[in-house]
Amino acid sequence: MKQVLFIIALFISLFSFAGSNFDEGIDAFQDSNYVLAIEKFQASLAETPNDVASYYNLGLAHQESKQLGKAIWAFEKVLKLSPSDADAKEHIEMCYIKLNENTVWEPRLNRFKSILYGYSGMTWSVLAIIFSFALAISIILFVRARDLSYKRLFMAITFVFICSLISSIMIAYGASSYAEQTRFAVVTQESIPTYKDESKISEVTLKEGDQVEILNLDKNENDFIEVSSQSGDTYLVKRTDVDFI
Repeated sequence: MKQVLFIIALFISLFSFAGSNFDEGIDAFQDSNYVLAIEKFQASLAETPNDVASYYNLGLAHQESKQLGKAIWAFEKVLKLSPSDADAKEHIEMCYIKLNENTVWEPRLNRFKSILYGYSGMTWSVLAIIFSFALAISIILFVRARDLSYKRLFMAITFVFICSLISSIMIAYGASSYAEQTRFAVVTQESIPTYKDESKISEVTLKEGDQVEILNLDKNENDFIEVSSQSGDTYLVKRTDVDFI
């Protein structure tokens, strides 16, 4: 009995600890202690990776600390996990205006895809399973129906379920891939150099807030990575100079 109570107490303490960093981050943010807030939200993400609320509040703390590149990165992480988050989009736009009022930021997903991918791949997978059962039932009813009008009705319903099943599978794959793949990165420093090769620096520098598409992500953390800038130019940059979205 004592062992059971000890295990229950241990679980309670673990869960309370898991929420404490986030709560302390909120308190620190409200007290305008943004350095501590950043530390606490980062600790919260270490405990619960891919937590949208922690990323969002981390972005707010970076934004208040004038670390606009890091704020953009955090809000982009929010959009990666929750593509339809309007507040995150608004804060990214505000950050870019502060960095350069001539910069026009556009989300990677259009409005329609943002809504679809706003539901997780798991949600769409569950819907696909439901549609598959509904499809099976409609096929059985079609086969058993003797009246021609009923056969036509069940044929139409079967066609709808086939389209719904295929669509939900495709959306589930797209939503999961979008949330899991690492294809973009943000410059969070004031500026970083680019390289023509691993030993020769080019004349081009990337500025804070610049986003790049990753063309070749090597597993070795000491290596350079090949990226494409928003203008379409290709460079090598040190992987430690950018933050991956």
